[in-house]
Amino acid sequence: MMKIKENKKSLPKIRIRRTTFDWATEFMAFVFLVVLVALPLIYYNHLPERIPVHFNGAGIPDGYGSRSTLWILPVTSLFLYLLLTILEAFPYIYNFPVEITPDNAVTQYTLATRLIRILKTVILIIFAFISYKTIKTATGETAGLGKAFLPVFLLLTFGVIIIYVVKSLNNRDRSERA
Repeated sequence: MMKIKENKKSLPKIRIRRTTFDWATEFMAFVFLVVLVALPLIYYNHLPERIPVHFNGAGIPDGYGSRSTLWILPVTSLFLYLLLTILEAFPYIYNFPVEITPDNAVTQYTLATRLIRILKTVILIIFAFISYKTIKTATGETAGLGKAFLPVFLLLTFGVIIIYVVKSLNNRDRSERA
């Protein structure tokens, strides 16, 4: 039986102050959450009973279901928004690509909480886009998400993560804020 070595030290519990950029990112996330809830409220009664519920890699609908499924993304988004917002307050429970020391904790925590906040915003933007395009496809105004959706989605999501890892590695010994 393989024994897993527990080497995680007790990380410092530091409250990270938000910058103007952080507040703007948080505001954008909230705006897109509101958009996600507003879209079904505005369009629900104008939709046919069957709407696209799944799109293939080319952005073309390949699954259909009840129009009530339009509520899945807003409900999921609300859950993710709340979960990630709570998670931001506890960076000392995260896993980091570098060792956390008293000297670099503020920098690494700032970078990590910013990653969570930006990913939250990106996810909400993507979900809002999917909801909007689902509605437009269901009403016959467009023919799906578009061919560029998947590459753009992947680029945004993994691009943010790669930038974070590079910044974290480049700032592994820095004691000033990110």
